Amino acid sequence: MKAVTVKLDDKGLDSILKRVRMGQELGFDQFDLAIENPQAPLGRIVKALKEVNARLCAVRLSEPRQKATVFRRPGYSKLGALSREISEASGKMVLDTTEQLAPARPGHLVLSGGYLEFPTLIERQLQLEEHLDCDSSTQACPVLPKDLMQTPGAKPEAQLENFCRELHGLCSKLQGVTVCLMPPASPFGLLTPQHLEWVFDSLKARNLGYWHSTSSAAMLEKLNVVRQEEWLTRFGSRLKGVYLADNLGAHGEQAPGLGDIDFKKIAPELARATVRVLVTDDASGTKMRFGSDYLVKVGIF
Repeated sequence: MKAVTVKLDDKGLDSILKRVRMGQELGFDQFDLAIENPQAPLGRIVKALKEVNARLCAVRLSEPRQKATVFRRPGYSKLGALSREISEASGKMVLDTTEQLAPARPGHLVLSGGYLEFPTLIERQLQLEEHLDCDSSTQACPVLPKDLMQTPGAKPEAQLENFCRELHGLCSKLQGVTVCLMPPASPFGLLTPQHLEWVFDSLKARNLGYWHSTSSAAMLEKLNVVRQEEWLTRFGSRLKGVYLADNLGAHGEQAPGLGDIDFKKIAPELARATVRVLVTDDASGTKMRFGSDYLVKVGIF
């Protein structure tokens, strides 16, 4: 199954419907709805999608990095917050949003694990992004400090305990939906391969799966954190879907074929039933068309 992401941003419903129409013109009838704002008028969105015959195969709930690294308030990416109160409120937020979208009958709910909590997280993430954004062909790039990837004061075991508690509740209450977990988009993400395997082994829920992200996996390999292949090798048996996006510097969600990810290597790893979702940051539709054509060329679409 092939699909394309439509994102709920500050432009609201009009922006979503514009991207839906572009996708339908390119032959997409399945869509992945990405949401970062829990205050959005979801009832109106569901009604509008039905009116234009846009079927949701998945819903992705996440937060931009600027919000996801602030742990004093709940959010879609804070199921694993150290604070039990924040973790529980985040789980309720995810459940409420998913239940509001239930009339659209999405088959998958895709979640990120969020970030490790430690005092210098925001500072280190900013240093990392500055390094990744640097164009070495035109400027001298800042050297990454040797200890940048360290996480002093982090308590991953406690965060994982809270994460699993909330995830168990979601899986139990959303029996008609497969809850899927993604690789982190940062080396400071909570769900390392080891932690993700621990989550799967601990919960053993039938409706819990893995959702790959080419952009995140490539970013982590570029930083020598974990090789891209390891995610599919370890979690391929749980694979339900994949977000297909390229990387340019620190910027993910670029159209496939515009960056340096080798999508030909990924194609053989995807089972026929894998949901294949094109992701781009383009509002005009040009990159959507380019990415779709490229994925056909490499045998993924």
